[in-house]
Amino acid sequence: MTKTLNNLRILNTRPKAQAKDLKKAIEAEGGVALDCPALAIQELSFQTPDLNSLEIAIFVSSNAVHYFFKSLRSQNIPWPSSIAIVAVGHATANALLHYNLRSSNIPKECNSESLLAIELLQQVKEKKILLVKGEGGRTLIAETLVNRRAELISLDVYKRVMPGYDSQYLQTLWQDKAVDIILFTSEQAMYNIFQMFGPSAHSWLCNTPCIVLSQRLAKAASSLGMQRIIISKPEAILETLHQFNQGLIHGKQQ
Repeated sequence: MTKTLNNLRILNTRPKAQAKDLKKAIEAEGGVALDCPALAIQELSFQTPDLNSLEIAIFVSSNAVHYFFKSLRSQNIPWPSSIAIVAVGHATANALLHYNLRSSNIPKECNSESLLAIELLQQVKEKKILLVKGEGGRTLIAETLVNRRAELISLDVYKRVMPGYDSQYLQTLWQDKAVDIILFTSEQAMYNIFQMFGPSAHSWLCNTPCIVLSQRLAKAASSLGMQRIIISKPEAILETLHQFNQGLIHGKQQ
């Protein structure tokens, strides 16, 4: 593969486990992936519902898949084949494949709005649906399904927490201007990065280009004062980095 990123320095704020594949891909094309997890994922204990009563199960992230089925395996609880599975995106669907489960219900866009638009979730009155997710986050999926009169079981299997970090390392990054572009994959990661770097670095953060994965995240970045915001589809992050590196896109305030 031709190396075309030419030492472009990308601050990767994804949680450690989710950052690995993108880091490898960036480095394979000559970029520099700077690991800076802005979130840590902490497993939560939960009471497993009666799976045999479920008609639909929705998984909102690969972490939701991992921690849910980790618990099921530890208890030797089988997964009923009668349950229709919905994955919020292709990464979540791929996580399901590790447990020999396939979702044929994947929205076109990896967000709550697109998920709620799939045909399976339109007529759900009195259907028992399991929503497997992390603590906190958006409430749109749950609220909409309840409004559609579904019998919803919402299950938090993990939570996002502030990670440990090296303040001196972060200070060196911004004082030496050692980052060309920042990747954000969640709103909480943005807030955490501003807290981790501290007030002295806010001007630098606001003027450093960033990539976000939705219009909603772009608005959140703008509300923090970021000036050069680029929106990318999750599956097109590498292509977006190439375009940025070639000067084809520059980012703008949303």
